[in-house]
Amino acid sequence: MKNKIDIVLSPELIPAYRQPGSVAVVIDVLRASTTITTAMAHGAKAIYPLETVEEAEARAAEGYLVGAERNVVRCPFAQFGNDPAEYTEEAIGGKEIYFTTTNGTRTIKAAIAEGYRVVVGTFVNLSAVARFCQGQDVLAICAGWQGRPSKEDTLFAAALCDALSESHEVVTDVSQMMVELWQAHKGSLTEYIKESNHYPRMVKAGKEGALDFCLTIDAMEVLPITELEGETIKLVRHE
Repeated sequence: MKNKIDIVLSPELIPAYRQPGSVAVVIDVLRASTTITTAMAHGAKAIYPLETVEEAEARAAEGYLVGAERNVVRCPFAQFGNDPAEYTEEAIGGKEIYFTTTNGTRTIKAAIAEGYRVVVGTFVNLSAVARFCQGQDVLAICAGWQGRPSKEDTLFAAALCDALSESHEVVTDVSQMMVELWQAHKGSLTEYIKESNHYPRMVKAGKEGALDFCLTIDAMEVLPITELEGETIKLVRHE
């Protein structure tokens, strides 16, 4: 019997999908998932996802390394924002980072609150995510934008559905639509995402240069995964 994959188009819908035992793939293509994966690839020891700016500012005041972003812009108290290019090996190799973003980190926390073990997925680690999902039911959770679905996250969910279509049942309306979406746009990712609501926000903030990298399939063989440290959740590199 095949495992199943289903798609959650925004974190607000997570409670409607009661799928205990599924692995949750949290998707925030632009840019939290890409930034977290890049930081892990460049040697970050652990990333602690935070939901609020206040939590992140408190960690910064305590002297911790902090990445923090709201509405595409780095928070002034933080050493880093939410741009993968900032997370170089020289800057973060071997270090722990506290991290908060507009949509991605709150989606991670929301999935954890519902009892899921989370992996972080995006185009740059598509194959690593698909391999990990073998033999498991999958709930792909799109971070979207402030509670609304987004093109870029939905498109990665579509790519993951397509990658798992032989090993998993793609039976719900949404997951079937995802396979069709991927077939329609897999040859024109950049053009498709430039028509999204989020791309103009990146342009306004001067961050549009990150787009091509964020849409590069399999740039990295890295899988960030949640791990418990007492009652604290952290993301580490899955080995």
